[in-house]
Amino acid sequence: FVQALPPLVVTTSSYGSSIAGSVYSVVCTMKVVNGLVAVPKIVLMKDSRPPMNGVNATTWNSTMSGGNSTLNATFSPLRTSHGGQYTCIATISIPQISLNITNSSVANISVQIQRPNVTITSSLSGILYSGTQIRLFCIVLIPPEVDTLVEVKTLWIGPQGLITNGSRTNVTTVQTILVNSTTLHISPLNISDSGMYQCV
Repeated sequence: FVQALPPLVVTTSSYGSSIAGSVYSVVCTMKVVNGLVAVPKIVLMKDSRPPMNGVNATTWNSTMSGGNSTLNATFSPLRTSHGGQYTCIATISIPQISLNITNSSVANISVQIQRPNVTITSSLSGILYSGTQIRLFCIVLIPPEVDTLVEVKTLWIGPQGLITNGSRTNVTTVQTILVNSTTLHISPLNISDSGMYQCV
């Protein structure tokens, strides 16, 4: 007695750290009945776009074992552009008997960003005198795995608290994908400007 193929069972799972720069894998698994004459097909799509290629996933590995057909997409390193919704689509097609079965499963990758490296430099060193001027530079280095534009907000904190644009202070910011540079210009300096300055 011949029975119809059971519905496809497709699952997705993920392994590894979701921090940018880490190794992360999305695994699609489809259960397959023994003796199937057709080769099961599994594709992985991102945000409803066509099947991905090596530009997006650095390693692909397809296996067939123990009644399961598996597609493993490994991102090494994981980048912010890898974030999004992934759909695993499994298909069994046997044209001779007009059989075509499809099912899918969804996984989401939310990429986390580590705390960036921040450095502060000054246009002057040594003794400072009232009536002169100074520029403090805050450089935020963004890891190369952050390959999408992210907004970096920096604030200058001085002896009197938050520093904004004023009669003697000017704050300017320039940002690219890899670097955020914020400059604090104080002119003219006053004795009350003495103290610790932080870029946060």
